[in-house]
Amino acid sequence: MEKATDIANMSPEEFRQFLPTLVNAPIFIRREKLITLMSEPPSPKNTAKLEKAFREFFCGYQELALSLEEYEEDPGEGLEPHTPLAKKLRRHRDYIHANRKTTRKQRIFRRMGTYLNSDTMPQQKISALAPGEFCALLRSLVTQELFISRARLAALLKQDAPCKTLDAAFREFFVAYELFELALENYHYDPDEGLELRPEFVEELDQGDAYIKSGGKMWTLDEAFKALERESACIR
Repeated sequence: MEKATDIANMSPEEFRQFLPTLVNAPIFIRREKLITLMSEPPSPKNTAKLEKAFREFFCGYQELALSLEEYEEDPGEGLEPHTPLAKKLRRHRDYIHANRKTTRKQRIFRRMGTYLNSDTMPQQKISALAPGEFCALLRSLVTQELFISRARLAALLKQDAPCKTLDAAFREFFVAYELFELALENYHYDPDEGLELRPEFVEELDQGDAYIKSGGKMWTLDEAFKALERESACIR
């Protein structure tokens, strides 16, 4: 697994170079695809497209989370306590801490669809939601403050804003990310669910392995790619 980023110990220049990786994270592009699909008339085909787009969206969230995983500092630390930003962050973090039921380590495992023994799987399973409930959840996620904070941070980067301004915008972005994470806390979701290999494909692999062991020739790269392409087409 890729090593998480140590944001707190970055130099100002490293920090400025790091921020574009956040604002350009895949989750923000995949959100637009979700919004487009949500505007289409409801149908079984549309639901299938939404499920696929949500899986991609969730994987984008996992990538963003990895970039922020090592940041354990209090984003309100060092801010003038009576400024609007400090008050806003304190209000949001009070809400997060009052409602969060998981530890940082538990959340890392949850993002991978697994659970520590100390954690309990939420009763609500996203894959089991009715179409209306699923769409309601999607609407709540794509309208989270995370996306407003991202737009603000992207605009400041484009303007080449001073590091102090970027630092404040990042703190706001990070707390918005925590709110987004909290919105998913009561739901179980495994992005790999439903992508298991079909029994027929597993049998084909086993037959190929037995054939090779009995003295037959190995698959060429072209044959192997064609088999994987057939399986990918079935998954889609």
